[in-house]
Amino acid sequence: MADGTIFERKGLQTAAIVTDTFRRAGDAMARVQGFRDYRYAAIQHPISNLDQAQICERARAALPQVLAILGLEDSADAR
Repeated sequence: MADGTIFERKGLQTAAIVTDTFRRAGDAMARVQGFRDYRYAAIQHPISNLDQAQICERARAALPQVLAILGLEDSADAR
């Protein structure tokens, strides 16, 4: 989350992705960085034990959220 807010502060639009377990921590980090309503994508936790195909599946599932955050598609799924 910190990386995303740092890039945003520099004028680079970003779409941070966190696993659902870390939503509260992500919200807190965004607030600390001065981005109270920071939007990010959330995917199912955990990911550390997934193989490449499973990671790709999670990335595809997050794509609508990422596109919405970037303003390329409407989605109610993005925080």
